[in-house]
Amino acid sequence: MITRTIGISILIAVVFGALIIADTQQAKAEGKHASFKGKLVCLGCTLKGEEGARAECRNFGHTHALKTEDGKFISFLENKYSEDLFKEGKYSGKNISVQGVYHADANLLDVNSYKIDDVTMTWCEKHSAMDACTSHK
Repeated sequence: MITRTIGISILIAVVFGALIIADTQQAKAEGKHASFKGKLVCLGCTLKGEEGARAECRNFGHTHALKTEDGKFISFLENKYSEDLFKEGKYSGKNISVQGVYHADANLLDVNSYKIDDVTMTWCEKHSAMDACTSHK
């Protein structure tokens, strides 16, 4: 009887452990809302300048990222919400605060909004662009 009780207890512990692991992996896969501050940079050019990386941005294009205040890089999911951050390099080197869904395993941020020069940019359906208008609020 005691052996059976111990066996059932172990089985319950294993099942709950598996459920906790599955739940944690699901949360990780879905991403979490997060905010980051730093400077908008080209990852390749920055690593080339700081660490001698063999980046060839002129041949392959720039890879835009956020260099956080603690020196880490976070890449952006490329879509209509992040496009303006890369276009024509107009924000390159600027300090930025950016919010979105962070996918830690990929070190990737799916941008929801960002703030540059004290102006917050969010998606506007009316203009089909990230802008600071108030028509969507």
